[in-house]
Amino acid sequence: MKTLKVIIIGGGIGGLSCARACLDAGFEVELYEKRSLGQMLSGPGGILIQKNAMRVYELLGQGVIKNKLYEKGGSILKGGFFNTNFIPLYINSPKFASEDDLGVGILRPQLQKILYNTLPEGTVITNANFTEFAETTDGIEVRFDNGQTTTGDLLVGADGLYSKVRAKIQGKAKLEDPIYSGMTCWRGSFWAKNLPLDPQYSWAEVWGRGNRFGYFDVGEGLFAFYGFQNTALGGNDHEVGGPKQALLSLFADYAQPIPAIIESLDETRIYRDDIMDRSPLDDQWGQGRVTLIGDAAHPVQPNIGQGGCMAIEDGYELTKFLIKSQNQEVTTSLRQFEQNRSQRVKKVFTTSRQIGKLGQTDTVFGCGLRNWIYRLTPTWLGDLQFKWLFDYQPNA
Repeated sequence: MKTLKVIIIGGGIGGLSCARACLDAGFEVELYEKRSLGQMLSGPGGILIQKNAMRVYELLGQGVIKNKLYEKGGSILKGGFFNTNFIPLYINSPKFASEDDLGVGILRPQLQKILYNTLPEGTVITNANFTEFAETTDGIEVRFDNGQTTTGDLLVGADGLYSKVRAKIQGKAKLEDPIYSGMTCWRGSFWAKNLPLDPQYSWAEVWGRGNRFGYFDVGEGLFAFYGFQNTALGGNDHEVGGPKQALLSLFADYAQPIPAIIESLDETRIYRDDIMDRSPLDDQWGQGRVTLIGDAAHPVQPNIGQGGCMAIEDGYELTKFLIKSQNQEVTTSLRQFEQNRSQRVKKVFTTSRQIGKLGQTDTVFGCGLRNWIYRLTPTWLGDLQFKWLFDYQPNA
């Protein structure tokens, strides 16, 4: 029987995870990335690999990825939402999902390197900028701007928010602009030593008026941070003296440890970007022998830490449906995969927007009502808004 050949565009979390899953299934894989290897293995701030995605990594690469993540990262333990006086509004611990931890927080470059290093040499081809695809009688041809071409049985677009593969599926030269959330985000990392962090919390998010500040353990003495602020699109920090001064001003009324964290930051390692998403696609994401995964299909706001997790789940679930292609058409398997995933990722999209809207409430009355409701809500009831995320079981 002919070995299925999968071509993947995009060397982010989704693309690399999908490549590993396909290789584990015995498929041939080529992954193309427009950036250099150094750029591909970089990235600002940290990311949460929550338990639902960690269950995928338990199965991939004979568990090597999972072991490396726990070796390098910081376990997601007790944490929650707080008001600006650092009084808890909602606290949870892994026990609500009957787990010892809820996964791992890790710096993005470390995650990228772990995933890349699990792939055989030659799987990833960098400096390859995708331009177009064309279906043939028995497969698909993919072309790049350097004149290079390759052929395979199917194409997976894992090329993010501005996906060229998605644009080509829709017959466009490029996608329309994404939807601005109304908030910008600063990200980076800091050393926890000598800072007044409460040791009982491995993560915390403090809700203010039109802004939020959060942090989480990423292992080896480091924590990642993020700060959100409602603001106009396309702003910068030059007029206020740089990103560190911007953060000090925005979060001046926050109780410790937030001021101490900001004071400790390296000015040159603070990254700012405007937060975007796109409305979810319907039950069909691709066409013919082409499909999408991760942010290429369903970009979400980073309010519940599930964007990367959904891409990891996508790659694994796609591979399961491709295994069925040995007994049916590839195109049938791709449409079944998309239909299977659509409702879950739509729910993540909606939940993330809802949490973001709550956290970014910018009126005195709205903030007071939000905090009052959260403080009075029993923990078990608050847990229900997230428990469904962790019920995902990938199955071998």
